[in-house]
Amino acid sequence: MSRFASTSSIAPGGMDRHVERRWRLTPARLWAAGLAVLAGAGLLAWGLSPKAGTVDVDAATLSFGEVVRAPYLDYAPLRAEVAPAETTFIAAETSGRVEAVLAADGDLVAAGQELARLSNPQLSLEVTSREADIAARLSENTGRLMSLKGAEESREQALADTAHALSRARQDLDRRQILLAKAMLSPSAVQPYLEEVDYQKDRLATLRAAQRSDAAFYAEQRAQAARSAQDLRRSLEETRAGRSALVVRAPTAGRLTAFDLKPGQAVRMGDPLGQVDAEGAYKLRAKLDEFYLPRLSVGQSAQATVRDHAVSARVTKVFPQIAEGRATLELAFDGAAPGGLRRGETIDLRLSLGRPQAAVIAPSGAWLNDTGGAWAFVLTADGKQAERRAIVAGRRNPEQVEVLSGLRPGERIVTAGAQDVAKAKILRIRSKGRP
Repeated sequence: MSRFASTSSIAPGGMDRHVERRWRLTPARLWAAGLAVLAGAGLLAWGLSPKAGTVDVDAATLSFGEVVRAPYLDYAPLRAEVAPAETTFIAAETSGRVEAVLAADGDLVAAGQELARLSNPQLSLEVTSREADIAARLSENTGRLMSLKGAEESREQALADTAHALSRARQDLDRRQILLAKAMLSPSAVQPYLEEVDYQKDRLATLRAAQRSDAAFYAEQRAQAARSAQDLRRSLEETRAGRSALVVRAPTAGRLTAFDLKPGQAVRMGDPLGQVDAEGAYKLRAKLDEFYLPRLSVGQSAQATVRDHAVSARVTKVFPQIAEGRATLELAFDGAAPGGLRRGETIDLRLSLGRPQAAVIAPSGAWLNDTGGAWAFVLTADGKQAERRAIVAGRRNPEQVEVLSGLRPGERIVTAGAQDVAKAKILRIRSKGRP
C-alpha cells in the first residue's frame, strides 16, 4: 500500500478525522513556473513592440498637408528673360583693320550713324583702279551715243537740204514752164529743170526710206548704249560701296550692344561686330521642361506681376528643338510692355495650360521629389502615426498635385521632412506638438 494512499486517521472516541495533505514545491514545478513567466513576458513584449519597418520621427521635423477636392489650376511656372523685340546684327562687309571707333557699347544710335572706320589699302587701290576703268568705259559709251546722235542729225539735215533743194527746183521749173507756155523758151531749155526736180524727188524718197530703215537701228543702238551706261553706273556704285564698306554704320535706330571694337583690331569679312536692339520694345524668352512640349501652342496666355503691377503675355513662338531636356518659347506682352524693363531681366510667369477642373488635390512639396508621386505617408485619424500608401499622381504645379487614386479628401499626408526615412513603412510620430 502506497504511503500516500491513506488520507484519514482514527480520532479518539472512535470517530474518523480527515487529514489534509500539505503541497510541497518541487524542482519540476519551479521549472514550469519559470517557463510560464518567460512566455508571458515574451508575449507581452511582442504585443507592445513596434511592427517591422516602423520608425520614430519627431513631429517638429515634419510638414503636413490636407487632401481636398478643389479646382486644379492647370499651369506651368516660367522664368522668362526680357529680350529686345527686334534685334539687327552688324557684320563686317569687308576685311580691314580698325582705324577709329566712333561709338561705344550701350549708346543709342540712329540709322546710318557711323560706328567705326576700317582701313584696307589694297581694297582702296582696287576700288580706285576699278573706278577709273568704269569711268573710261562710261566715256566711251557716251561717245557712242554722241556718234549715234550725230548720225541721226546728219540724216535729218540731209533730208532737210534735199527737201529744200526740191522746193527750189520746182520753183525754177514753174518759172521756166510759164516762159515755155509763152513761147519764150524752148522745151530743151526747160528739160534740165525737169530732170533736177525728178532727181531731188528721187533723192528725197531715198533718204526718207533710209531714215525709216535706220530708225529701228538707231533706237536699238541708243537702248543698248543706255543699258550699258546703266550697268556701268551700277558697277561704279558697287565699286564705291566697296570703299564705303570700310565705314561701319548702324543698320537701324536703337541701342548698340555687344559692340567691342578696338583700334588696330583686325576684322574679316562677315565677322559679327555687334547688334542694334530696338529701344522700348521687348519680348520674353523662356525655357520649360520638355514634359510640357506637347501641351504648348502659340496663343497660350501667361500672367505675371512686374513691379506690383499685373501683366499678361501670350506665346508667339514655340521652338521644336530640345536642348538639355528643355524646350524654348517666346512670348509677347499684351499691350505695352511694363515700364523700366531692362534687357536680361527675369520675370516669373504662370503659363496657363488649360481651364481649372475639379479634382482630388494634394499640396505639392518635397514629398513629390522623394516619392516620384508613387506613394505618400498618410496620417492615421489620431495623428500618432503615418502609414506608407501607394498612390497615383497626375498633373502637378508648384502648389498642387492631382491625385488620381490612393488618397481621399480630408486625409492628411506628410509633405516634407521624411526624406531620411523614405524606406520606412510606418512613421511613429513622437512629439507634444502632434498634429
